[in-house]
Amino acid sequence: MKIDWYSHYIKKGCSVFGEETFRKNLIVDVPYINLLKKYLKLHANILECGCGLGRTAVSMSVSGYKITAIDNNRNVLKLARINAGFGIDIEFFVMDLFDINKIFKMGSFNCCTHQGVLEHYSRAEIKKLLKKQLCVENYVIFSVPLDTRFNRIYFNDKLYRNLWSENYWTRTILTGFYIIETVVVKQRTDNLLIVIRKEK
Repeated sequence: MKIDWYSHYIKKGCSVFGEETFRKNLIVDVPYINLLKKYLKLHANILECGCGLGRTAVSMSVSGYKITAIDNNRNVLKLARINAGFGIDIEFFVMDLFDINKIFKMGSFNCCTHQGVLEHYSRAEIKKLLKKQLCVENYVIFSVPLDTRFNRIYFNDKLYRNLWSENYWTRTILTGFYIIETVVVKQRTDNLLIVIRKEK
């Protein structure tokens, strides 16, 4: 199911950041940034797969990382480029997530990352996307919302979104992937942070 993210963001009235939104986003992203710091050196090159409005890209950039952010929606990227004024070192490209292994070679980055992206895909698509990311880099660090009472109330926007438990993610969805670490955190929502690595 294809989602018109541009229309979604415009209707929500959250498309362009202000100073207050920027600062709130930095606080929300602390657990995610801390996980990145555990596995990546400062100034590492990160490919963000599905950047949306650029919230995570900005948070990662001001934390000391060089960000290449991609999204398949040109209009959303126009908004992300405006929001990137709060960031430091971010490049944006229009690109489909399923094409990244055709565009980038292994070792082009130090990590692939994304927040709040995979839950909008089917189980088969999720596995396919992660395999493509592991063709570009050995590490993928990402987060997904969990199936909790809070999240079921919070996500009332009627978008296609899979809310699954931590066990379902680790024992079903990610079967066959080399999971390094998982952490359950409270960000804006109840999230599962996951680190997977290509087996050597």
